[in-house]
Amino acid sequence: MFTSAFLKGETWGFPGEAVEHIETHAAHVFLVSDRAFKVKKDVKLPYLDFSSLGKRRESLQAELEINRLFTPDLYLRVDEVLGEPVLVMRRFAGSALLAWIMSHGEIGPGLSGKLAVMAARSHALASRRDVKGADIMSGLGAQLSRAFIDSPDIFRPADTLEFHALYESALGSRRHLLTERGERGLVRRCHGDMHCGNIIVEQGEPRLFDAIEFSEKIATIDVLYDLAFLLMDLWSNGERGVANAVLNRYLDLRRAEEDLSGLAALPLFLATRAGVRALVTADLAHELALKNSMKERGQALDWFRATIDYLKVPPPMLLCIGGLSGAGKSTAAAGIAPHFGAAPGAIHVRSDIERKILAGVAETDRLPPESYTRQASFEVYAACLARAERALAAGHSVVLDAVFAEGGERNAAVELARRSKAQFAGVWLEASPEALSARIAARRDDASDATADVVRKQLGYVLGNLDWLRVNAGGTPDETLKRLRGTVPFRFSAPSRSNRTRAVAARRPHASGPCAATPRNARRCPRILRAAMRW
Repeated sequence: MFTSAFLKGETWGFPGEAVEHIETHAAHVFLVSDRAFKVKKDVKLPYLDFSSLGKRRESLQAELEINRLFTPDLYLRVDEVLGEPVLVMRRFAGSALLAWIMSHGEIGPGLSGKLAVMAARSHALASRRDVKGADIMSGLGAQLSRAFIDSPDIFRPADTLEFHALYESALGSRRHLLTERGERGLVRRCHGDMHCGNIIVEQGEPRLFDAIEFSEKIATIDVLYDLAFLLMDLWSNGERGVANAVLNRYLDLRRAEEDLSGLAALPLFLATRAGVRALVTADLAHELALKNSMKERGQALDWFRATIDYLKVPPPMLLCIGGLSGAGKSTAAAGIAPHFGAAPGAIHVRSDIERKILAGVAETDRLPPESYTRQASFEVYAACLARAERALAAGHSVVLDAVFAEGGERNAAVELARRSKAQFAGVWLEASPEALSARIAARRDDASDATADVVRKQLGYVLGNLDWLRVNAGGTPDETLKRLRGTVPFRFSAPSRSNRTRAVAARRPHASGPCAATPRNARRCPRILRAAMRW
């Protein structure tokens, strides 16, 4: 099937142009000028069959149709070249890959929110499937255990037994939840491979590509398991703030579908994603001579340890951050959320957001004064506490930011922690009146409606018995966050990533064009694919 003619520009309609050839286990990709051409190999594997022209054409047509849901202008058409069906795509720069952007430390807050929007939209588009979510995870967990056992030269048998025990315990306690999520329509035909190597950013907008097309079963998963790949990829590469922001924004966008109970399954989803990465890397190590495979073996162990860490869920914690308008509550809450609780950090509940949701308006729409009556404030605090309680009930930690000027509001938060059996800390941020007013004046496109007049009114509040921890918030956000972490009696996770994990990000290939970026991890591990095909 493959001939030297494929390496000539004129074959693709670009005479004299250089052709870049990239080979995967099941396809050839040819990059020419501003186009990428994908040709399936004539192969038959346990999890795919491209052994005839008809099957290759059918697979490419499916790839075109599925990916057009996410990036319609990237996937152009299926042609025939030299007797072979060819998927024609628009070529993009390697620097457009989110994996490249991440490795260069350029993911900002704006992009975090857009990643959440991208994921939420993809799940809204995904077709519902009548499959039991518990069966999917049970099959994958069993396969992970067997594969770890089959590699005792990398994964110690005692550690594999620990993984199996933790996984079975997590699966057993969440089986009903997984089944119930399927009944609610949250098991869907997803992208299936939502990691940073399958996302491009063009004109500031992230877009998915290279969805799993060769198996409906592998791509039929819980939507949070689909999202977990992106969260795990960001988290493991040191982008913990981004991972936390993506999760929080996604859950805000999907309130009609996600009631936060699904957070109980998130550790299982993250662990499975990391486990697959461990096996992929172990397979790479086994393809090399022992003396040349030390780096890959170390990386496989890192992923394996991450898998176990995800399954060891810490007890939930509730951190309440109060203070007058302009004290920096929301900034501090967003800054500290990634650093405590189960990965990828605490759920951030913000009173300003809850107020806008109750009013049925956009976050940045201004509300009239009657939206700030005592009764309205009571309803807002009730909504905040209810959302926090749902997350705590799912075993997930919460940071809740609101003014908390009244003793009854603070007491209700303490009672919530007691009722939820969560560790509690209350913090009061303080800053000078001048600093509060200056910050309010500088706000743009923010959910808060506070004005300088509001601040002047709040300065006259009688706070009563304020026994919360007091933190000076008069400096920069970083200084406030440092003081906050030094004051709150919680155990915070280290934000740094290991040298090995940095090496994984640094060595990812970034050739231009679709399918030339990060190799599809699942496809590098036939054992995982065979397991997924069997569930």
